[in-house]
Amino acid sequence: MKACLVSASELYTLRNLVLRPGKPLHTTFYEKDHDKNTFHLAISIESKAKCIATFYPEKMDGVYSQKAYRLRGMATHPNFRRKGLGKDLMQSAFTHLLQQQADLLWCKARLVAIPFYRSLGFQIMGEQYDIEGIGPHYTMYKLLT
Repeated sequence: MKACLVSASELYTLRNLVLRPGKPLHTTFYEKDHDKNTFHLAISIESKAKCIATFYPEKMDGVYSQKAYRLRGMATHPNFRRKGLGKDLMQSAFTHLLQQQADLLWCKARLVAIPFYRSLGFQIMGEQYDIEGIGPHYTMYKLLT
């Protein structure tokens, strides 16, 4: 399936369901959601976003790059997991990022997501840490070439 560019507001409901369950919707708003260089991708089924992610320029400490992007808010609806949507969305993202001359993509990955990111060529950087109210994470990155 092909991912399409969407507005930030089209992501909030799914972000809330998957990433901030039981928390207020505003906890899913990111500071850079509306920046001019931010882009949001979604794979929709029956006009509803089922797999989403947000990307924006942000340097990563510890890995050299000319133009790094950060991945945030990646989520797949629970009823649509393990069907290849995440992989398809990320393939679209890699294409879009290369068009933006990005050379690095990084994220803060929940433990449950590490095998997925590894399957896409991401590597772990540093030690495990806890994000308050969310849980344990690792920082992961992928060089884009």
